[in-house]
Amino acid sequence: MLKAIFYKEFIKSRWYYLAASLVIVCFSAYAGLYLNRLAELAGMQNLWEYILAKNDSLVTIIKYVPLIAGIGGAVSQFAPEMYRKCLKLTLHLPYGHIKLIGAMLLFGVVALVVPSLLAILVLQLSIINILPYEIRIAILQATLPWFMAGIAGYLLASWVVLQPVWKKRIWQMVLSAFIIKIYFITDTPIAYVPSLWWIVITTPALCLLSVLSLNDFKEGRQD
Repeated sequence: MLKAIFYKEFIKSRWYYLAASLVIVCFSAYAGLYLNRLAELAGMQNLWEYILAKNDSLVTIIKYVPLIAGIGGAVSQFAPEMYRKCLKLTLHLPYGHIKLIGAMLLFGVVALVVPSLLAILVLQLSIINILPYEIRIAILQATLPWFMAGIAGYLLASWVVLQPVWKKRIWQMVLSAFIIKIYFITDTPIAYVPSLWWIVITTPALCLLSVLSLNDFKEGRQD
């Protein structure tokens, strides 16, 4: 059954996730090329000193790309089923509804994690010859919350889209905005170091919120 659900989600949203993956990776590649160009123009030593002195990773061009991709992923997966009421048919499958929504969300998370990891790899490889290890790690620490924001955005947007009651959707969107803000408090490379473990652990737990929306949908609650 899990394979069948994955296949259904793949057929439904494969083109969106392919496009989103290309965009994420391309923005990371561009950020790497930008740093290489700066190294050519200003010199590697000056680039290092600027990053260290200003606490600026210089790759903020990719800052909101994973978030937008994640929100779009949730909409592409769940909005058509909610609009056409197809989700009711899916819930009649001989599979627990918690397992069902868990499998659907797992597909979306994997579809975002894979290009995110590839984008991080592309960025790191593109700057390996111009920046020392310590600065590359600092850039990784600065960008990781942005990529995690993509996962959080996907899970929170799924929570909102799956909610059939518009009044609840409004406060869910407000709460989601405050949660997402946590991932963008600062651009300082080392600022998130003490809390990176907390972000990585708690972000996947946001999937539990979609169960609440699915319960409202199953019970037929409407405005």
